[in-house]
Amino acid sequence: MTPSLQSPTPSDDSVDLECGLAPKPFTSRREMEREVVLAFDSRELRRHEAWFLVETVWLDAWMSYVLGDDDDANAPKRPGPLRNDTLFDREEYRIRANLQQTKDYRGVNPQVYALYAELYGTDDAKPIVRWTLDIYAMPVMIDDVREMTRVPNLKARSLITELNEELETKKKGLEGLRTREDKESWTYRRKKRSAKKSKKSKKKSKKRNEEEESSSDESSTSSDEETHGLLG
Repeated sequence: MTPSLQSPTPSDDSVDLECGLAPKPFTSRREMEREVVLAFDSRELRRHEAWFLVETVWLDAWMSYVLGDDDDANAPKRPGPLRNDTLFDREEYRIRANLQQTKDYRGVNPQVYALYAELYGTDDAKPIVRWTLDIYAMPVMIDDVREMTRVPNLKARSLITELNEELETKKKGLEGLRTREDKESWTYRRKKRSAKKSKKSKKKSKKRNEEEESSSDESSTSSDEETHGLLG
């Protein structure tokens, strides 16, 4: 199935995570998150699955983050918890009025929702689950939601734990490399200073030897002249 985060209706214009980018080895959290979500994103649902509706503003913020560049100081930051506050009124405990598919919300499959929830948390917000992409349709029963998310939740926990461990390993490796480079740089500077001092010392020693030899030659010449004068 083609990754897209799009609803299966022909007329929708939901998010396309591919964005025309060619795959490349990932090295940052942004790229790793994008890769793991893309691996499970789909246009259609499996049997007994339902749509988990997510606010568009959150999905757009997440996409901006994963497509950002770590080298850019102004790159988008990670979005907050997946709360769906623009879709659900917690005070009145009901779906907000006049919401539109794509503009206000989009549907993802259970595994993608589980990955988002594991990555960012939900701040105890309940998922909005429907058998169709109509947010005002009959909600899916809580027992069905629990059953269809049981395996995805376990898989998401395992995958994100692995992702975090890999990032931590890379971070430690980078810190170790920097420490090693610092040590090597310090050793190099120390050797350079030592070589410089040794060179200066050799120059001084050579100059001193030359002065001593010169003094010795002058003394010898003076002695010869005195001897010559006495014998002359």
